[in-house]
Amino acid sequence: MLPSWSVVATVDEPAALVVAFALHHLNIGAAEVHIFLDGPNPEAQEALNAIPQVQVTLCDAAYWAASVRRRNPVLHTGRQQVNADIAYGRTKAEWLLHCDCDEFVRDGAAMAQELTTLEPKHVYLRLKIAERVYVRPEGLAQNPEDDSIFSGIFRYHLDNFAEVGPALYGDLVPFLRDGATGHRAGKAVVRTGLDLSMGIHSPAGMPHRTALARLLHFDGLTRLQYIIKLLRRAHEPPTIMSQRHGASRIAQFEHLKGLMSEPALAADLVERLKSLTEHQRGALHAMDMLDEVPFRPAGTNPLQAGLTNRALDAELRRRYHSFLAEKAPILLTP
Repeated sequence: MLPSWSVVATVDEPAALVVAFALHHLNIGAAEVHIFLDGPNPEAQEALNAIPQVQVTLCDAAYWAASVRRRNPVLHTGRQQVNADIAYGRTKAEWLLHCDCDEFVRDGAAMAQELTTLEPKHVYLRLKIAERVYVRPEGLAQNPEDDSIFSGIFRYHLDNFAEVGPALYGDLVPFLRDGATGHRAGKAVVRTGLDLSMGIHSPAGMPHRTALARLLHFDGLTRLQYIIKLLRRAHEPPTIMSQRHGASRIAQFEHLKGLMSEPALAADLVERLKSLTEHQRGALHAMDMLDEVPFRPAGTNPLQAGLTNRALDAELRRRYHSFLAEKAPILLTP
């Protein structure tokens, strides 16, 4: 019998995506999904409350006042840590995965099977990342606007990026961490019932093993979401944690911030960062560094209509209207 596992995420995303995340993991084997809403989201809350295996918590002022910190942490990473630890204490499953709403386990059965092979000393299984990319010229730019937000293929981080990166990516090298735009730390499936803190990516300093199973990372479900994500980072007030993003991520958002008055250049940078040319795809394929199997979340989503590029972008423009009007008004126009 495979071990039981559950998922926890702190989310501030459109309702359709939140529901897709929860349903997918339940349909591939999760016993529970713990969703902490990082702000009011009535549509998501109503849909999730109808799913018995989902535990929904609204992180409002009263919630944070009663929390261990007695206040709402300034950074979302602080809020994630608090919520992950709460879910760790609540879950009845034998293992708990802490990840984001733009991250999806590819194969729940394969992951659970790997959990059976861990020794008692292993506190967690580390899932490595496969990052979604589009492919030119047959990428989404040439497809109908309402194509799925999950379209594309997935690239792996390159351990030999210093050697192969310049020939593969040219002037994009400073923007990439080992050949991808997002993190490579992966996420942890943690053994429950221990005295520990979940952490963002993993419990600090604990013995573990790295999985063969991958976590699919959509670093921006649409191009617009990727841009907004970076611009919000670029406009964060400086703190002692400002360097937490890493040099390549900082290069992405600082450069993109400077291009907001030149939309064509900004769009070109995003396209080059988030798409592969046929040459790049061929080279990565030859190195066995691609997952080219299409992905669609498992489960029947009552909010399915919100999972198109057009619908998600419209929701993002509504959600971040004030921010975009001040920082990047050009993005308010579809």
